[in-house]
Amino acid sequence: MSAHQRIPRAQPGAVAVGRLPDLSPWDAALILNTRLWRSGPQGQAQVWSDYALAFGADEGREELKTFEVLLAALDTHGHRPLATHAITCSMVGSDEMILARLTRLGAAGDLREAALMAALIVLPSHAEQVASLAAQVGSALRREFRLNTRHDAPRYVN
Repeated sequence: MSAHQRIPRAQPGAVAVGRLPDLSPWDAALILNTRLWRSGPQGQAQVWSDYALAFGADEGREELKTFEVLLAALDTHGHRPLATHAITCSMVGSDEMILARLTRLGAAGDLREAALMAALIVLPSHAEQVASLAAQVGSALRREFRLNTRHDAPRYVN
């Protein structure tokens, strides 16, 4: 490589810090739902289908709305756009891992720690709001996994 060639830098927040196969199914599902939702209408329909299957149409719609509001809050109040990997990518980026961790902390009732984690990706003035939303999403995800003990393999390819 010559001195004038640049090595491409990873997008902030996309640096790989783990692999989906190494995560709990719960964390992998959250990350995959986020990727699917951000991919467009087809991915959003798949997330909706998962929520409706797990909770029924009415409750699924309510839980999906909370997920939507969480992602919108991340977009609106984030330090920068949330970095996500491609749906088929087996790697997990740092932003994705932070989201999974803060959601798990919130669902466990540790909102203070979840807010500290949220402040890594959103403005501190909105960290508590994001932590509260993440707690609701995490609680729904926890219930989904309790209701459906058989979960298919994660929906990534690589």
